[in-house]
Amino acid sequence: MAFLHESDIRFRARERATAQGVSISEALNRAARQRLARYDIFMSQTIRDAEIVLGVYDLLTTAGYDVFCDWVEAPEADRSQVTPANAAFVRATMGVSDTLLFLDTAGAAQSLWMCWELGWFDAAKGAVGVLPILAEGERYYRGREFLGLYPYVELDENGRLKVVRPVVASPSGIMMFEAPNSRSFESWRADPRDYMRPRVIGGLGR
Repeated sequence: MAFLHESDIRFRARERATAQGVSISEALNRAARQRLARYDIFMSQTIRDAEIVLGVYDLLTTAGYDVFCDWVEAPEADRSQVTPANAAFVRATMGVSDTLLFLDTAGAAQSLWMCWELGWFDAAKGAVGVLPILAEGERYYRGREFLGLYPYVELDENGRLKVVRPVVASPSGIMMFEAPNSRSFESWRADPRDYMRPRVIGGLGR
């Protein structure tokens, strides 16, 4: 099993752009296509991560997934503006997406749009996962703040997406591992009755 690392993802993006003889932003624009009726994945990401976004988009689409990324599907959208029209567009697209993957990077911590997307999708559909991009030298992922409430995605031994339930601490501080602690992305997407989130252990539930 393996996490995605920033250096590998950036290399993948540069390879794609170099093969086309264009910049990263132009490579994203060239990926533009007609909007689809449904998407396997809504990729929640920030404009600060253009190169990372291109690399992850290439990875997911090469694996055969239909992925919504606003830079690709709606390059004309002004992402710097928060308007009712922009919000309605994003909400409608999330409504026709099976899952949301939150691309967790250093830049994501500064994005209010991503927090809004995650909250809406969680309440409306539930199938939310975090796709962490680890910095060089990092081997483990611990979701910061509220991201630790959601499963994270890594690659299995065959390079396919795998959804992992996060480890949580009991009220006494003991780390709790729950079974099953992972599912293939395909089974999670097709039958999300178990969203692979940590269950309430002691304390106050709701």
